[in-house]
Amino acid sequence: MRETPLGFLYRDRGGQILLGLLLLAAILVPVLNLLVPPDSPLHVSTYNLTLWGKYLCYALLAISVDLVWGYCGILSLGHGAFFALGGYAMGMYQIGRAHV
Repeated sequence: MRETPLGFLYRDRGGQILLGLLLLAAILVPVLNLLVPPDSPLHVSTYNLTLWGKYLCYALLAISVDLVWGYCGILSLGHGAFFALGGYAMGMYQIGRAHV
């Protein structure tokens, strides 16, 4: 019997639970920011939302560099270049919005 490329996800119960929790958090946190009143204890502030977004962006960069460098043994400076290019583009976008 031939296995699908992502067939291991169907057998890994812990991975399914983790992905489900991450999906739930990805949906719930922005909803708690937008729909819950600011005086509620369940409200997630915009500052915390953007801070966690930055943390997750840096974590994604660290995981990608770890996969390429750690498992393949290839030092890829392209990750840093694309990350810097994205940061530069976002900075230019924010400067353009500030003058409006």
